[in-house]
This record gives sequence, structure tokens and C-alpha cells, in this order.
Amino acid sequence: MPKFVGSYAHDIACFADFVVEAKSERAALRKIRRALRDGKFANVDATPCWENGASNERVFVQGLAEEHSPETTLAELIGEAHRFSPQTNRCIHCGRLADDDAVEPQPCHP
Repeated sequence: MPKFVGSYAHDIACFADFVVEAKSERAALRKIRRALRDGKFANVDATPCWENGASNERVFVQGLAEEHSPETTLAELIGEAHRFSPQTNRCIHCGRLADDDAVEPQPCHP
């Protein structure tokens, strides 16, 4: 399935780029708009951002992912996938250890 680069933005200078897998650009846009409607971008660090809050939240697709596209996926960004800190070896959302193989792979629940 193709990968598309998407962005979540508070304002022009406050954004977070990510990659989303979808059948088409339109399907990718639907996925990220659904996540925005569901409030899943609430804890996303949109940098650089010096404003106090979201004044013009929006999401959009920039096009097909290329070699130099961001490595962050939509699932990681909105907390549905584990993101392990290289310093602590724990998920930054739920605190699960990266080498915890006793637990079957499950989605992250912050």
C-alpha cells in the first residue's frame, strides 16, 4: 500500500509531519481527518509553536512519501502505536518496556 506524507497543523508555523499508509491520497486524508474529529491529535507536539493553543487546527496530505520523508507514522503520532524512548527503553505513551516479550503485541493505550 502506498505511503503519503501528512501534516497536522495548529497554525502556519506550528505543525507535525507524519506518514500514513492508504490506498489513495483521498483515503489518507479521510484517515487523518477522522483522527482530528475524534480528538486524537490533542497531545501532539506541533513544533515550532509559540502560540498558546490551537486556533486553526487542520490536517492535510502533502503527497507521496519519498526517501527523505519523516519516519513517524500516523499511528505513532496519535498514540495508537508504541513509541519507545531510546533513553528509558519505555513507551512514551503508556510506559511499557520495549523488551517486554511476555505481553502479546497490543495497541498502545495511553
